[in-house]
Amino acid sequence: MIKYKLICSFEHRFEGWFPSIKEFESQQEKKQLLCPLCDSSVIRKDIMSPNIKKKSTKTPRQHGKDAVKNMTGEHFTMGGRARTLLKQVEKHVTKNFENVGKNFPREARKAHQGKRNEEFYGTATKKEADKLVGEGIDLFSVPKIRDN
Repeated sequence: MIKYKLICSFEHRFEGWFPSIKEFESQQEKKQLLCPLCDSSVIRKDIMSPNIKKKSTKTPRQHGKDAVKNMTGEHFTMGGRARTLLKQVEKHVTKNFENVGKNFPREARKAHQGKRNEEFYGTATKKEADKLVGEGIDLFSVPKIRDN
């Protein structure tokens, strides 16, 4: 199996696993690859750093059925359901939270300081979002999921 870092035409980054390089190229050529956030079929490989093995005292990583047997957690879903679940999150947020638009950074700081509730959403530039995270403010980017 080969793991690639991928990027869509809208700059969404994600990973994909493929049985071979030829299979990746075949799926890419046939436009069978879709961005999990926006359904764009214009997908290319993103810049990747080489995986350099270091000597480790860690327990070896398990693969295949053994790895699945040792998965922990109570909540699992089929990978194909992820789009539906993300759409539900988006719908819940837009229905139940206040849209503060471009004031999101200011409102996020207020919420972080306990001066307002956290039930709001809005927009921030990458620079603003990076600055908020640097200040210790936990953010979640709610993806915009297209209807087919």
